Amino acid sequence: MLNEATVVDRTRFSPDRLDRVRRRLLSAVPEICAERAVLITESYRQTEGLPMVLRRALALQKVLGEMAIEIEPEQWIVGNQASRLRAAPIFPEYSFEWVIEELDSFSSRPGDVFAIRSETKSSLRGLRVAWRGRTHQDQVQRSMTEANRQAEAQNVIHRGGISMSGDGHIIPNHEKILTVGYGGLMAEGRRRLAELEPGDPRRDFYLASLIALQAAIDFAGRYAALAESLAASEADPARAAELRAIARMCARVPAEPPRSFHEALQVVYFTHLIMMIESNGHSFSFGRFDQYMRPLYEHDLAAGVLSRDQARELLALFFLKLNTLNKVRPWDHTEFGVGYPLYSNLMVGGMRPDGSDGTNDLSYLCIEAVDRVRMPEPNFSVRYGRGSPRRLLEESARLIRKGFGMPSLFVDETVIPALCSIGLPEGIARDYASIGCVEVGIPGKWTHRATGMTYINFGKILELVLHNGVDPKSGIQLVSVNGRPGRDVDFGSYAALFAAWKRLLKFYTDLAVESDHICDRSLKEHDKDPFASSMVDRCLEMGATLKEGGAVYDFVSHSTVGPTTVGDSLAGIRKLVFDDRLVSFRELRQALDQNWQGREGQRLRRMARAAPKFGNDDDYVDTIVASVYESYLDLLPAYRNERYGRGPIGGGYTMSTSNISSNVPYGMDVGATPDGRLAGEPLNEGASACRGADRSGPTAVAKSVSKLPNQRMAGGQLLNMKWSPGILAGEENLAKFVAFLEAYSRLGGFHVQFNIIDRATLLDAKAHPENHTDLMVRVAGYCALFTSLMPEVQDDILARTEHAGL
Repeated sequence: MLNEATVVDRTRFSPDRLDRVRRRLLSAVPEICAERAVLITESYRQTEGLPMVLRRALALQKVLGEMAIEIEPEQWIVGNQASRLRAAPIFPEYSFEWVIEELDSFSSRPGDVFAIRSETKSSLRGLRVAWRGRTHQDQVQRSMTEANRQAEAQNVIHRGGISMSGDGHIIPNHEKILTVGYGGLMAEGRRRLAELEPGDPRRDFYLASLIALQAAIDFAGRYAALAESLAASEADPARAAELRAIARMCARVPAEPPRSFHEALQVVYFTHLIMMIESNGHSFSFGRFDQYMRPLYEHDLAAGVLSRDQARELLALFFLKLNTLNKVRPWDHTEFGVGYPLYSNLMVGGMRPDGSDGTNDLSYLCIEAVDRVRMPEPNFSVRYGRGSPRRLLEESARLIRKGFGMPSLFVDETVIPALCSIGLPEGIARDYASIGCVEVGIPGKWTHRATGMTYINFGKILELVLHNGVDPKSGIQLVSVNGRPGRDVDFGSYAALFAAWKRLLKFYTDLAVESDHICDRSLKEHDKDPFASSMVDRCLEMGATLKEGGAVYDFVSHSTVGPTTVGDSLAGIRKLVFDDRLVSFRELRQALDQNWQGREGQRLRRMARAAPKFGNDDDYVDTIVASVYESYLDLLPAYRNERYGRGPIGGGYTMSTSNISSNVPYGMDVGATPDGRLAGEPLNEGASACRGADRSGPTAVAKSVSKLPNQRMAGGQLLNMKWSPGILAGEENLAKFVAFLEAYSRLGGFHVQFNIIDRATLLDAKAHPENHTDLMVRVAGYCALFTSLMPEVQDDILARTEHAGL
């Protein structure tokens, strides 16, 4: 039986409507919103003494029940996160002191600027005493070891979001949610609660889950009532009919399973939105959207209640709605991911669990809708492999050449074996999706954060190796190469140098894992998320949140920053010092300490810059860069995360090169390096070549990347490439580009993404941002509006090699 909402006349759907919704969104000023902070403070005061999981559920109930709600003009998808479009709520339970300290600087940041009203400042200042010493960040700070504090002072490790915000990085089981509705999840929770003995500690989780799910249903009911009220006063009969249709829809979903494509979109959006209101983590992702949405899409087309064009417009409105959401971070963390990113990845295409190809018409419809919207969210990705239809690559290529950074592309023949390398059965691994930037996991079965735990600055570790463990900036020495204090050190061979690299890498990775444990133990208490946990398989079965080990699989990884910089630098030392004996190690280090200044320093820098560089299909350096990866990968089997042995499969570590924009601020902390890089310049981004080092064309880059241990990197591998627009002009060049992508997959690439934009446009946008308000670029594993980036990140994108031919 069809829901009435599916048969409403949608003849008013038009490009003009989408353009108006998009223009309103682009004109909205990001702002700080105090509403959630005030409501959760009141709730925590009222629930003092209760188990934390119940306090979290009751807080969500209060926020969803009392926050201001609105329905945007002309939108068919409803639900707001804060009091205004693109406003960012504050989550004081995770961290709050930085909010107070930065109240007067939000509006003057060099990137990710937020307006803030005087009354908002007053409201937030009034909450300071209530949260002092009680936040997740406070608990982490109290628990940090002295060695970790010193390593952070050296700028080797950075805790980032895991120490000050919720965790996020979740793909809900959307297929199950769309099949049973929130009501079905509640029925499962009630059944399992009834089976428990009165004193069973799992009772709190089930009670919290029921409170949270009912609060979500009631939240939808508030939109139903609002839509009815707005319809009653709406002068336009067509919009009044739309509002009444929205009212009917929100009265039945998400409580009940959706019966139309439109209702399914609304359920998926409500799930995403409420997870973001519950926790200020990010990377709440949509998984294999074209798989779980396909049945209702095809049903509505066959029933004649929805045309393909109408479906595309609904989808475009859904995508636009995602861009109304926002998140604010402290500035020292914003630098590591600038551009207001939410990393909400949505993936299409690729192999199904049975080995067949899953590409369908909805896959192409998503490509068309992303083209129509051209906004940073969702972070759109396409899976492809040898079984994929050529049309999928062709349509992806057509979208890529339009120059706004989407989609990113994942290669099934590499990613699936990488997941199998950590113990996943092949049939399970085939169902992977991207979470956030480029981390991969299994939808509905994965815990929080497969990547983005503690950041590790590989470039800084190399600098410490070259100075016997002494940080030239801070003077701190936690470990030495030769067992002696002070920075004096020499190496008799390349083998001795690489042994020193491995020693310090292990020392700081040990500290990074310790940092992860400290943050996770605190998140286990402060990030109890009964709503989000109810959306992931096995949590309801186990009666446990994700941080307590409720998910099926549980693997994490650090963000490793600068491996190519390290590899190129080691190659430079090996070439100049040990192979060709053109300079002594001490002479080279003196030039580094002087930032290549003076006649001799400049001469040595020219030699260093001429040494082999990754990205040019040169085995000399490519082998060394691969050895840097392998030195880290070899450490990982010894490490366990906090949930190891507590239920989930895995509980260990894997590797990721997803570093968002952290290569820029981390580069600021690293002196000159033996690859010819100047002090303070960015490190390499992801697994990409260093800026300007890839001089032999894109095919050489692909070949270099193919020599990395990609099939061992289950946390996600990232390759960024920048091509001039002319390289893809015309159908002949497009066919060459598709052939390049096919060759890349056969070489063993993991992931690749592109900026197709000319330098002149970027320079003009930097000089005249008012003329380029919707210019979108690929930053790292995410896209952002170019004008929202801090200047240093803009410069990093400008400095990347722009390939002009295949």
